[in-house]
Formats: sequence, structure tokens, C-alpha cells
Amino acid sequence: MLSTAIYLRVSTEEQAKEGYSIRAQEEKLRAYVTIKEWLLYDIYADEGISGKDIEGRPEIKRLIADVENGTVNNVLVYKIDRLTRSTKNLIELVDLFNQNNCAFNSLNESIDTASATGRMFLKIVGIFAEFERENLAERVRMGIERKAREGYMISNYSPSYGYDRENGNKIQTINKAEAKIVKRIFNMYLHDDYNIRQITRTLNAENISSKTGVRWTDCTVKNVLENCNHIGKVRYGTKDPSKYFEVDGHHEPILDNNTFYQVQEKISKIQRISRTKRPTSEIYFCGILYCPTCGGKYSSHWIYRKKNDNSGEVVKKYPSYRCVNAYNLETCTNRGHLSHKELERVFTDYIARVENLTEIGKTKIEPLLYDRSEEILVINAEVEQIEKKTKEAINFFMSGNIAFDEYQSMVAVGNDKRAELQARLKQLERAEQYQGKRYKKNEIVAGFREHWQALDNEQRQQFMQKFVKKLTVHGVLISGKQSRQIIIDGLEFNEF
Repeated sequence: MLSTAIYLRVSTEEQAKEGYSIRAQEEKLRAYVTIKEWLLYDIYADEGISGKDIEGRPEIKRLIADVENGTVNNVLVYKIDRLTRSTKNLIELVDLFNQNNCAFNSLNESIDTASATGRMFLKIVGIFAEFERENLAERVRMGIERKAREGYMISNYSPSYGYDRENGNKIQTINKAEAKIVKRIFNMYLHDDYNIRQITRTLNAENISSKTGVRWTDCTVKNVLENCNHIGKVRYGTKDPSKYFEVDGHHEPILDNNTFYQVQEKISKIQRISRTKRPTSEIYFCGILYCPTCGGKYSSHWIYRKKNDNSGEVVKKYPSYRCVNAYNLETCTNRGHLSHKELERVFTDYIARVENLTEIGKTKIEPLLYDRSEEILVINAEVEQIEKKTKEAINFFMSGNIAFDEYQSMVAVGNDKRAELQARLKQLERAEQYQGKRYKKNEIVAGFREHWQALDNEQRQQFMQKFVKKLTVHGVLISGKQSRQIIIDGLEFNEF
């Protein structure tokens, strides 16, 4: 039996004008509980209190506490507006009930979460919740942009290196000790001809902390060099070039404009060897390689070779791997890169001779091709559900249960979601057609050793991601050479 709480509320004005009565509500709700054969846990009544918000209503706060501690798993009201007249509060309360597996029922609107109509109501409330969250995010973004255009810093956690900002103060002030470091970083880069890596090592060697108190990295040094805050400006949209702008700020500059823009010109001339990511199938060991020294993962890394004619043209690119903690001496001492080509050779030799791979030969391996049919079915089902909800919204509007602006909002949200799903559906269908043309194998059956040599790079990548949990390797520098001998310390498969 559902442990049911009856919630009652009436304001003094409502009782005088509309004839609402706490006792009349209670009588009808008690009868409904009896008909439903629910267990009445308690009655919560806020009498003579407005429903515009939850504050100042002790009984609804007591109800919320009982829902959260599990003593109440069903809430019954006479009308929804008895619970609250605020859409925001209603959404929050329904979310709270859902999170605590508590049903919600309204006698006057015939809402019962055990029925299809009641569940539909909760879904509609969910749509409004999503709509409200999106509006809130948009308002926050607009507020941040407006603040930046007015010349105030928009940093959420800490001000730029070289500045401090006290709580409640919108204008940052110069931190004299950090300002000296800022000037030194610019001087090292512009006049002493230090590169960013050399500046990073110098600051760390002298135990100079970054703004967050941790060691400097190339990225944090480059951020200092590119930050226009140091010449008294405020910037916005650093991650979105289409929205980027700079305005004069209210804070004092640390640097002169000439020094700052000379550094920007020098940075702009740094040669970018590659602006695009290489295909992941060419580095199919990435994601499963672990360092035996610190336990961290290896990340992919590309080594480039240029022509000897001073043209700077790249002629070869070699994939390799290195520990993500390789340049943090406090975490890991495992330096150097592991060649993908050499690792491939060592791995092939390893699986040919290690004994504990025999078990995998007894297991049928699923097709390595990515099956998109299930996702396509799911998307089609979601589109049908959206169309169904749109029809339901029309019925709600025609019956007078929702206002026209609410109906418009619901339909707009559904249309946006449907367009997003249909775009994804077209992508999947094109990928299915492409994959059907490219691959002819339907499955790869057991026999890891036998089939490994026959797999192409993309199939090897898929195999690794699906069946291999962990490959622990390390490199030993060969005497008199720059290359490293790769040693496999262990191979661990996923359970399947």
C-alpha cells in the first residue's frame, strides 16, 4: 500500500473570494484515499498562506523532508495550484518526487502517475524543465557577455595571473609579486629569446607557483603571454572565434601595448606542423597502454621529419606513444617515446609466444563492424514519440488545460529535438551505406593469433577497444642509440 501524504493549502483571500476550505479539501481527499485503498500517513496543511513560493510554508517543508527520508511515497493534492502556483517550484517538486520514487496525484485534474495521463503530465513537466534550463543557460551567457562588454572581468574561479580580486569587488587589482613574474615571462620570451618550454622549466626550477599553486605547464605560460588582461583589456569568447571581442577594462595594465603586441606577432609566426588530428586507426594501441612506473595511460604523439632543403616541409610523420605524466618528475620518471611501428612488431611477437592467450581461442568474437541499426531504431522511436507528444499538446490546448504560449513552447521544443534526431539519422544512414561498401567480412571468429595479421588498422583498433582491457609496456634505451627497446609487461583482456 502506498504511504500517502495529503497536502492542503488555502490563503485567506482565496477562502473569502472563492469559498475554498481546508476542511472541504480534506474530506474529499480522505474519501479518495479510501477508494484507492492507500495508507494515509499524515495530513499537511498550510492555512492562510499564499502559494506563490515554498518559503514561509512550514508544512510543505515537512512534507519534503518526509519524502526525502522515504516515509512518504505518494503525495495527493486537491488541485495542482494547492501545491504551488509557481511553475519553477512545481518542476522542482516533481523532480524531487521522481528522484525519491514518490508518486504524485491531483484529484481535480485527475492526475495519477499510475495512469498514462498522469505519466504524460510528468513528461510535459519534464519538457518545461528542460526548456527552463535552456533559458537559464542562455540568460547566464547573455549576462556574462554584457558584463564583459562593460569592461569587467568574467573569471569564475580566479583572476588572471598578475591580479587579485576580492569577493564583492568587480574590478581586479594588481598583485605586485605576480606582476613582476608576468613582466619577466614577457621579457624572457621577447628579449632573451626563450621558447615557451624553456620558460616553463625555468619557472618550475625556481619553484615559482602558478595562479592555482601548481607547477607551470607550457599551456599556462602561453596563456599568460596571450592574455590581453595584462594591457588593461577584457576579452570574451576565447573558445569561439565567431563571438570573440576585446574591450577596455576598468583594471590597471601591467604591460605596455607595444611589448604585448610584439609578443603576439612573435607567437603568430610559430610554425604549426599539423592542425588536424591523425586518424585514430593508425594508433590503435591508444587507450589501452599503461605505464608500469606510475600507472598512468600512454597518450598518442606524432614525430615529424622535415626535408633537408630548409623549406620546412614535412615529409614523414611517425606515430608514437608516451606516458601522460612523462614531464611531471614528481609523478613519473618514465621518459621517452615508444614507436608505434616497433610496438606493433613486439606485440605481434608477444601474442605468438605467450601461453595464456589460449583461452581466447575458445570464444567466438562478435563482428568488428559497428552495428548502427539499433541506434537507428531508437532514433525512429524517439521521433515517433515526439510526434505523439505534439498531438497530445494539441489536445491539452484544445481542452483548455494549457495556455497558448505554453502550447507554442512545447511544440517548439519538440520541433528542435526532432530536427536534431533526423540530422543524426541521416548521418547514421550514410555511414551504414559507406561501411557496407567498404567491408565484406561479416565476423571474425576465435583465434586471436591467427587473425591478427589479417586485420587492417581500423579492425585492430576496434578489436583493442572491445576485447583488450590493459597492455602494460615500457621502453629501455638502447646503448649508443636514440631508439628504445620495447618490453611488454602484461596483457589483460576484458571479461566476455
